[in-house]
Amino acid sequence: MGGPTPSGWEAILGEVVAWLLVMVRVLGLCLTAPGLAAPGLSWRFRLGAAAMLTMVLAPPLTGRMPVSIDVVSSAWMGLGEGLAGAMLGLSAGLILAGARAAGEMVASQAGLSTATFFDPEAGEEATAIGRLYGGMALVGFLAMGGPVAMVRSLAASYEVIPPGGLPISESMAADLFGRVGQTLELSLRLAAPTAMALILAGIAMAWLGRAAPSVPMLILALPIRIVAGLVLILIGLSMLTMLLGPAWSRLLGMG
Repeated sequence: MGGPTPSGWEAILGEVVAWLLVMVRVLGLCLTAPGLAAPGLSWRFRLGAAAMLTMVLAPPLTGRMPVSIDVVSSAWMGLGEGLAGAMLGLSAGLILAGARAAGEMVASQAGLSTATFFDPEAGEEATAIGRLYGGMALVGFLAMGGPVAMVRSLAASYEVIPPGGLPISESMAADLFGRVGQTLELSLRLAAPTAMALILAGIAMAWLGRAAPSVPMLILALPIRIVAGLVLILIGLSMLTMLLGPAWSRLLGMG
């Protein structure tokens, strides 16, 4: 019995390339999505998750792939697929970054900005409050079914960004900058209540120090500020969840 004909080998190779292109987009999401982008997570887990998702998504998509056996064309298509998947993950990661930035602002006002440690996920020094706000945002993402919604968005992305197409256009750039602006707005809204309360507390302590010079406010200011900051942070956690919920709903298409 003879083996496959040249045209048969070409069809098999085209099918393999199509599956690989689907996996590249899935892998782009798995490398950037919240929870999966943590450096401590094994690359084997990410690769395994990408392979399993590819097995689910690839069968109905491979027939729509403009597969080219040419190495250069396939490489360009792979680049576009990777960017498309990464953009989905990064759009959700922006909310986590905004929450962490809000925590950093609150820590600075509470006098806790000097107590930092290296955050491997962000690749820079971070405060415990910044990690707390980021952790709260991640818990909200998981509780609202974020991973499932991201997989649905990945499947729907083939309608917006055709297979093999580069996700670079004027509308895509405008959407990206719009999401960055929304992240900055979210950071300010998350940090504003606690930060403003701490600023007012600082003004009150300064006024008390002038009104009662015998009170050693220079000695008491920092401990009072830290205690007040921790109390206000604990009170503000409920508002944190109230603001993060709508942000995740808009991103995940639930509201």
